[in-house]
Amino acid sequence: MSTPDPFAPIPLFAVPLFPTVLAGYEERRAALLTEILALKERYPGVTRSNRNAWHSGAEFLQHKSEHVAWVLGKAHRFARLALARLHDDWRAHDLQLAAAWANVLGPGGWNAPHHHAPTTWSGCFYVSVGDVGARKGDPGGMIEFLNPVPWMSQVGAAGNYLYPPKDGLVLLFPAGLQHFVHPHHDDAARVSIAFNFNVVPKAPT
Repeated sequence: MSTPDPFAPIPLFAVPLFPTVLAGYEERRAALLTEILALKERYPGVTRSNRNAWHSGAEFLQHKSEHVAWVLGKAHRFARLALARLHDDWRAHDLQLAAAWANVLGPGGWNAPHHHAPTTWSGCFYVSVGDVGARKGDPGGMIEFLNPVPWMSQVGAAGNYLYPPKDGLVLLFPAGLQHFVHPHHDDAARVSIAFNFNVVPKAPT
């Protein structure tokens, strides 16, 4: 029987990140891209964390689209499966869509550091990302998550976390986690659908 290490640290404050690629997105990619770019041409959008980039307004969900509904439905199903162990298999709570919007980044477009609190969980589906990270040593177009404990490098732990998106990918993460998108360099637009989910008590039956 081995002796416990008296100096073994207890790892604290893990932050979960859930990635998956949606099967079947290839056949919807062209339609999604066309619809979102058409909305961009029709509506001015709103300013949030987007810089030199388009962020849709309320028109995004008012525009009835079977392809957007498919993405949000698949993302919701994935989130329920991924988060079930954290929420007691959904015995007492439900997961509800709180918001969804589209993002279009042209050359030089980026997103400033931000979070999505007070919602519970956030995510993003990548419709078309272009040539992410094409310049050697340049994280252009990548999403970067900011370590909530900035001094972790002093104890040999990771600092911020870079994630290179790809077409068809869904990322799900805690809504309060700060993140940003590095400037996009490709001539082709970087197009994504972002969404927020709330964990709410189930209605009495």
